[in-house]
Amino acid sequence: MSADTPSATDDGSRVSAHFWHPALKTSTPAHFEAALAIDNHLDKKGKETALAYLQALTSSRSIFISKLDSSAANTDTELDTAASEYLSLLLGIINDYAPASNPAELDHETDSRLQALLGSGPRRVNTSDELAVVSQQMQGNASTRHAVQFQWQDVLQTQGPSSTYDTVYEMASVLISMAVWKQKRAVYLCQGSKTGTNSEAAIKAYSLLRCAGGLYQFGKDKCTPLLANICHSLDCNAQVLQGHMQLALADAQSITVLRAIQKGNAPSLVASLAHDTANMYQAAAQAFKQVASTSGRSSKAGKYAEWKLLVFQGYMFAFTGLCHLSSHEGGKAVKCAGESTSLCQAAAKAAAVFDRSAPASLAGDHQYFDAAFAESTASVYNKAKRENDTIFYNHIPDELPSPPEPKKLATPTEYQMPAPSLEVSEGIANTCCGQDAQKAAAMQYPGSAGGQPSTSHAGGNQIIATQPGQTAGSHQTTDAHTEESSDTACWRWLLVIIALPLLAIVSLIGIVVWLVLLPLKCCCCPVGMLAQLIWDVFEWLIKAPLRGLLWASGKPWKPAKASSAEKQHSEKTNSPV
Repeated sequence: MSADTPSATDDGSRVSAHFWHPALKTSTPAHFEAALAIDNHLDKKGKETALAYLQALTSSRSIFISKLDSSAANTDTELDTAASEYLSLLLGIINDYAPASNPAELDHETDSRLQALLGSGPRRVNTSDELAVVSQQMQGNASTRHAVQFQWQDVLQTQGPSSTYDTVYEMASVLISMAVWKQKRAVYLCQGSKTGTNSEAAIKAYSLLRCAGGLYQFGKDKCTPLLANICHSLDCNAQVLQGHMQLALADAQSITVLRAIQKGNAPSLVASLAHDTANMYQAAAQAFKQVASTSGRSSKAGKYAEWKLLVFQGYMFAFTGLCHLSSHEGGKAVKCAGESTSLCQAAAKAAAVFDRSAPASLAGDHQYFDAAFAESTASVYNKAKRENDTIFYNHIPDELPSPPEPKKLATPTEYQMPAPSLEVSEGIANTCCGQDAQKAAAMQYPGSAGGQPSTSHAGGNQIIATQPGQTAGSHQTTDAHTEESSDTACWRWLLVIIALPLLAIVSLIGIVVWLVLLPLKCCCCPVGMLAQLIWDVFEWLIKAPLRGLLWASGKPWKPAKASSAEKQHSEKTNSPV
């Protein structure tokens, strides 16, 4: 048996495997063309290229979302191709790629790329000498990163929509949705049947689960660090992704354990593989428990990991008992086999808890898997007890013997991010859409140069807005500034209260003079300018008490004039749809 994959030859063995997968992720449409406004300073050809890029983003995303439906994508290759097409374009609004040329001076190759984007030919992607940019794929430094809002359904830990103005969140959601799809495909290939799953389907399921583990790992290692303090979706939580990565790999290795049992491999090998599989399920269960303790929400994935942990601990001790039996240690064999039967009973209860946890599942989905486990542990116990009672007559020890050292075979298949498309690597996305997208993000979140991302999570009934890169130190600085402003306000109010009688007298004098000058202002046009000047002076005196109170409260004397950008945004907001 290979260290990476099961044997590729179909030896006729059939296994009763069972897996669980989260619900498929769904998403609402993303409005690239509305959020990434094209710069009006570009010439006609530049605008056509920018529009074609945005249309390609929308089209490729729609194709990928449709492929997430299992009936739409017949193979995982179709889904991978659709995802690569979309992600290669999406990188243009995640990272800041330096433009190689001015889009206003596009050559004949741009015409061919434009035709490819509009669908009349295959899309061009980077050649081998352009792959140097791949090492900087997840910088997240593009001005367009926070311009578009994306909404996805959370499925890993909780159920509910989550939306964020962050393209890295979109990439993480795409990778997670691919991982869940591959898990569902593995479940479909190994659906419970009385005769079990054939070798070819089991090997394919093994490969799909390893790929799912690699996708979860990439999302955890590359995406979640850029989403810290920005995205509060539990699907993008590092611990949740770590737990699901361990879960996918444990499911993959469980196929290896069951195939080793059916092929009659050495009990020590089966026990070692089962030991490592149980460790992976245990790591997943601990990760989900930590998330539940901080979020207050348990998940069906955690119940599934706890159930499978007991199952493969049972297999581990059953075949550890066979190891001792082959070494003529009947007492130790009975002790291990007895522990496996106890774990089988505990696993049956854990399976019932898993089935009841939301969303509810049917016990019939894993009845053949349960029956094979119960039969295996019972046969090992009966054999160990019979041979010890009739042949070895060994004393059954009080302490449980240690199982063999764990042996790992299933490792995550490393996910390779597709190279940026030619339109992205030449900076067309950044040059054509970067400036206006930055303005759009600033309009969405005033006070931030690059736009302040917002995360809303319906499951938590909260809307959180966080500045990228904001740390605890910035909060401390804000608190100190607030305390200083409070001290300043105190002495301002004290000064105004002391001077208030004088300000009231000045105001009364101003009122009297204002009344005296009123006929002069209305009737004497030749001296109108002088009268107006005197009028303004005494009008200021009349308002002196009010101005003093405004100064003490820290408010401006006059309302701030709205900027042209804010006026345009207000007109768009108030305009009828």
